[in-house]
Parts: sequence; C-alpha cells; structure tokens
Amino acid sequence: MNTIFHSSSRKNPLFVMSPLTKGYVAMSVVLFIWSGFALTVRAVGASSLSIADVMLIRFSVPLVLLTPWVLSSWHEVKSIRLPDIMFVLLGGVPFLLLAAFGASTVPAAYVGTILTGTPVFFAALLSFIFYRQRISLRKFAALILILFGIATMIGGHAQSIPNSLLYGVGLLLMASLIWAGYTLGLKSTKLSPIAIAIVLSYTSFFLTLMMVLSGIVETNIGSVSFDEALPFILVQGLGVGVVSTIAFSYAVKQLGSIRTLLLGSLSPGLTAILATLILNESLSVIMICGIVLSTIGVILSNRAK
Repeated sequence: MNTIFHSSSRKNPLFVMSPLTKGYVAMSVVLFIWSGFALTVRAVGASSLSIADVMLIRFSVPLVLLTPWVLSSWHEVKSIRLPDIMFVLLGGVPFLLLAAFGASTVPAAYVGTILTGTPVFFAALLSFIFYRQRISLRKFAALILILFGIATMIGGHAQSIPNSLLYGVGLLLMASLIWAGYTLGLKSTKLSPIAIAIVLSYTSFFLTLMMVLSGIVETNIGSVSFDEALPFILVQGLGVGVVSTIAFSYAVKQLGSIRTLLLGSLSPGLTAILATLILNESLSVIMICGIVLSTIGVILSNRAK
C-alpha cells in the first residue's frame, strides 16, 4: 500500500509527472532534510541529549508512523535477501553512529560537505571493486577534485590542524563510505521505498535498544525535556527517519545511484548557509572554496565518461 508516490488521481499535478521528474522532486525534498540532519547532529553536543537518544528518536518515530504499512509490506519483508538487508542496515546504526561522533568535533559545513560530497567517490570505488566498472582518467581526476576540496577546507581551518578535527573528518569519511554502500544496495534491491523504511527503522531501533540496555551507549532520555527533544523528533525522526528514507529510496530507483549522489552534492552549500544563519558558525573564504571545489568535482565526475 505504497501511496506516497503513486496514485490513480489525475487532478494532482504531482501524479501526472514522469517517474524521472518525480525522482527529482523527491531528491529536492531530501536535500533540505539532509541539511537539517547535518545541523541537528552538530547540535547534539550543545544539548543534553546523547547520541543514543538521537538514535532512539531517529528510529522510533518511523517505527510508530509506518506501523499501518507493516502488514501490507510483509510479503516483501519476509522474502528479503540477506545481501539486501545488510546493505539496507548500513544506512541505519553504523552510518548514524559514525556521522554523529564525527560531527561532534567539526563545523556543520564539514558535515554537509563530506557526507554528501564524497559518497560519489566511494560509490565509484566500490563499483570498480565489486562490479568491475572501469573509471576513466577524466572521471578519476574529477573524483580527486572532490577530495582536494575537502582537504582545502581542512587546511584552511587553522595554521595548525587540531587532532579533533582530523578525527572527526576521518569518522565522517567512514560514514560516507558506508552511505555509498547503502546507496548502491538500494539500487540493486527489489524492495519498495516503504519496505526499506520499515526494515531500516525496526531493525535499527531494536539494535540501538540492545546497545543501550547492554551499556554500550548511554542515554539521557529521562532527563530531556520535550521542547529540547522536539527539533530532533521533527528532523531526525519524522524528516530523516520517514520522509528522507522513503524519498531517497524512491529517488535512487528513478534516477540511479550516481545521479542521486550528484544532486546530493548541492546539499553542502545549503548546509553551510543554514549553519551560518542558525548556529552562527563562521564561513571563511577558504571553506567556501572547499565547498565549491567539492561540488564541481561531483558534477564533473558524473559528466565524464
């Protein structure tokens, strides 16, 4: 019963669009949610919420909201292949843990640039390793430009680069690698966007709960006010957990993994602007240059044959 992107109605313009256009619309929504994701994971350190609290919110909200679709999607869920579920789960606990820990030591602009700018590099690398897809010299040069943009941002941070910044960037790059694997997995799986969201939220929630109960991660959920948790409920739970997961899965199905990641490269600039307006983070000229170089690298990498 996936009625979010499909309908028999002919009156709503959204439903007379081509599948390709719907994919672009879905990805446009994802861009704004991703920027909100980068800002909220960066804001965890300034709140009384722990990373475990954010993870519980992230996965519990879709778990509840998607309950009406569980029975209708059960025929897909019960027949899921092990490789599919492994790829899908990459976008849950592993990605969020690395992204949250990495974001705690770097500016929000770094989070948006690395998490949305470098996955296309790792996607090409993984495609070469697992699917033997060759990388042309022009494409390789464009991918290197992405990494050069990241290096420009880091090098321009200060005269001496703090270890905490390198640590955070390293974790974000690992998260980016995992996200690239998740994206490639979405393209190959036969699961619908709703089924993907259900599998991701349910399994990730119970995995997070096990980590909390075993003491691997700590939770402060009992001492957090609703007003403080509300932004995370809206952005992480509703936005990322439900809307973004379904919309991104749909976009990958319609546009392909590489084209989807190309559109994702527009997120860093949006994140940097929002970080300046909302979190009062400074945006130096060198950081802007790094963002621009990374974005150009992503665009060129997808134009190169």
